[in-house]
Amino acid sequence: SRLSTYDTQKHRRNNNATMSLRPSTIPPIQDMPPPGGYKKVDMGRYLPDRGPKGWQLWLGATSLIIYGYYQIGKTNKARIQQKMQERKVRYGLYPFMQAEADREYMERELVNLRREAEVMKGVQDGSGNKWVPGSSQYFGGQWMPRKIGHFMPKYA
Repeated sequence: SRLSTYDTQKHRRNNNATMSLRPSTIPPIQDMPPPGGYKKVDMGRYLPDRGPKGWQLWLGATSLIIYGYYQIGKTNKARIQQKMQERKVRYGLYPFMQAEADREYMERELVNLRREAEVMKGVQDGSGNKWVPGSSQYFGGQWMPRKIGHFMPKYA
């Protein structure tokens, strides 16, 4: 008959030293190598070389780095040459661009002088003389162009 859980626990407590199998008195059998030992296995014959040698890796990495720096230098020279060509074109066009800017400035200045003549037509300066459009109440001794900002329309 089967033991109840209570009886099993009680049995375990009382028989701690019992084993399921008693040790045998027969001496254990141990495998031993054959007399003279096993044959030596040549592992180099079965395993191929694994990847390149160290000096080959170093040489490959060094040559890649040198090639990369060569390409960087070549690209930098081409970029410098391109910038120089753009600069020469800009220097060649500068007189024409400056002439265009001067022409636009003169157009704005003439419009401004016409407005000033309309607004100041009945005004006299401090010494009783008639106001001359374009004259300044300040004299610096040399002609300077007016600021362009107040000629431009306000976009804000």
